[in-house]
Amino acid sequence: MPRFLALFFIAACLNQAASADQGETVSFGGSTMGTTYSVKIHVVADTPSLARMQDVQIGVDGVLRNVNDQMSTYLKSSEISRFNQSQTTEWFDVSPEFAGVVETAQRISEQTDGAFDVTVGPLVNAWNFGPDQRTGKVPDDAAIEALRQSTGYQNLAVRTDPPAIKKAIAALQIDLSAIAKGHGSDRVVEYLNTEGFPDVFVEIGGEVRTSGSKSGQWWKVGIQTPDAATDAWTVAHALSTGSGNDNAMATSGDYRNFFEADGIRYSHTIDPRTGRPIQHDLASVSVVAAKCVDADAWATALNVLGPVDGLEVAKRENISALLISRTADGFARAGSGAMAQYATDADPATSSTARPQSAAGSPWATMAISTIAFGTILFLMAIGVIFGRRAISGSCGGLANKTNPDGSTACGLCSNPADACKELRERMQSSESKQSTS
Repeated sequence: MPRFLALFFIAACLNQAASADQGETVSFGGSTMGTTYSVKIHVVADTPSLARMQDVQIGVDGVLRNVNDQMSTYLKSSEISRFNQSQTTEWFDVSPEFAGVVETAQRISEQTDGAFDVTVGPLVNAWNFGPDQRTGKVPDDAAIEALRQSTGYQNLAVRTDPPAIKKAIAALQIDLSAIAKGHGSDRVVEYLNTEGFPDVFVEIGGEVRTSGSKSGQWWKVGIQTPDAATDAWTVAHALSTGSGNDNAMATSGDYRNFFEADGIRYSHTIDPRTGRPIQHDLASVSVVAAKCVDADAWATALNVLGPVDGLEVAKRENISALLISRTADGFARAGSGAMAQYATDADPATSSTARPQSAAGSPWATMAISTIAFGTILFLMAIGVIFGRRAISGSCGGLANKTNPDGSTACGLCSNPADACKELRERMQSSESKQSTS
């Protein structure tokens, strides 16, 4: 499933001014999996490891070529292409890495009831987002239903010992493009760690995995506002925080890869459960996980599920995710886990794009209940003032109705922030102290 990769990177820019005696960040990159990759390695300056960088880059290219040989549908000789071309429904031997990725994909398919499905490739292609030439035409219902007969994660089986996969129907094909880049990032980080480089930042087509730091300064990744016109970032999140939990981040969005026909905008993200492009206000999903292969797959799965069900599943499965939705005023952010700190919106279930509410939970019912409760409180407070001859104490902490040195009362600050009340309280106490000593 093709995906647009919404991350942009500030890791190399932030704190780039680290002094030479604190180390040096070496960068290189190239092409892989139909996109680009970037590697940053932080090393202590003037160490022998710097002289090895050319060999290290050759090693990284070798790791990525191996991933392509296993999982690229563009290579006819790859494991995945040979499996797709085969008509057998018997076990098909694959590499341990290949079986591991398929096992991860199947696990997430089950956890999302099929919102993530690596067998959806033929439908993606029918909707003009696959390897075939784009026609710009919308497939008819009959074509979609016919293709759905040859898809479905339930028709795919995997085992890891010995590693093999098996299809229940001969026409079944799989496409790992929604998860292979994350897996590739994991493989490169593991290779670099094995080669003696603990402080690395690896990105493949927007999917990021890090380890260590830059002389104690954490690698950070920026999440872009899902607006193709601005290219602005909205959040900078530190993936490694020194707790020994190095993390990865992947993003799935729909604001760059789409096509329009008869005035309708069609997203490149296909819902495997319907065979059609997703239709909701969710513009992008960023997921943080220990492994990039998981972050990659979950970002797509939550994007398919949408702003309400996606957030619900993320919370249920303890997934750290940031969901950015389009609103009438721009964008709203909702989050779970470590990404909840960046939320700007209430739970999407209560937003304007959420499901219809029951009468009991309607805004009118809430307004009526609030009005009655507020009126009752005012009535009881008035009774207390009339019969008790005492000032009303409120959120000002007893300052209410007290007279300020300038003749005004403190009630006007009850609706102000606590800092304002605190400042007033200090000024009044200071004034009273001066009067008592004069």
